Amino acid sequence: MAESPRGWGITPSTDIPTIAFGNQKGGTGKTTATINSAAALATRDHDVLAIDMDPQADMTKGLGLGPGDDNDPSSPKNELPNTLVTDDENLLDVLVDNPRTHDTSLSEIVIEADEYDHLNFDLIPSHKDMGLARDWMDDANARLSLKLALEEMVDDGYNYDFIVVDCPPDLSVLTDAAFIAAQNVFLAAQTQATSRDALDDLWDQLESIEDNQQIEIAIVGLLANMYRDDGQSKKFLNSFDESFASMAPIFKLPMRVAIQRAWDNGRDIFGWEDANDQQVEHDLFLEVAETMERAFDKTQVEA
Repeated sequence: MAESPRGWGITPSTDIPTIAFGNQKGGTGKTTATINSAAALATRDHDVLAIDMDPQADMTKGLGLGPGDDNDPSSPKNELPNTLVTDDENLLDVLVDNPRTHDTSLSEIVIEADEYDHLNFDLIPSHKDMGLARDWMDDANARLSLKLALEEMVDDGYNYDFIVVDCPPDLSVLTDAAFIAAQNVFLAAQTQATSRDALDDLWDQLESIEDNQQIEIAIVGLLANMYRDDGQSKKFLNSFDESFASMAPIFKLPMRVAIQRAWDNGRDIFGWEDANDQQVEHDLFLEVAETMERAFDKTQVEA
């Protein structure tokens, strides 16, 4: 794995810094980390594309573009379309060459930020059909599908300062495709023993991908989510320090209600006004964004 105090990120074939957010265990804060890191980069005036590779579509839902909230008639989500059920071309069409899919490029399915007032970055949403991907992406070339699609998107004239990818909470072919395309991984974990075991499995998977694809993959950060100042959390962080801390910084995020409320309203933490103080969340994800800039030797865009 790559190591460096600055510029340690790996620029992939598109020449666009790309980061896949991953952990094979669900409920680790991976998707909220993806959303709010993208929003923090956008707040620092970067053009950002976020891609939802997860068939569960949590990022798409968390940005309000999934089902509405039947329990809350006043929810802003109820005023937005459910992109998960559209009959239009979708991400599965891009990733899979199958008689039942369309010949589609990423540039055809990008939702641009200026299409919706609440979006701070461009989005490629997930779709209800993405559950078929694991069955249909059944050959070695399928793992290169996102990489090739991103290269084609750049050829189509789309250019971004950063791309972030929300991976499924498993080590499936979709996750492999994201890691191969990005070559940079941001880990998210809860500070408990089961999360450490999942990170060990993920580490093994990354090394396998490096060997099989003859590429290098960098770790650009770890989010220790729902951190508590207790013995278990400290034990987890000490264990992580021993293995990975020389490669990337660790960010500690305590359990914060504002992040959940932003999610419930289809917003990132920078686009949601909450009655509670949100400075902790803002500061943390701005620090994540600054770290990503440093990892790729980039600077904040001057407005």
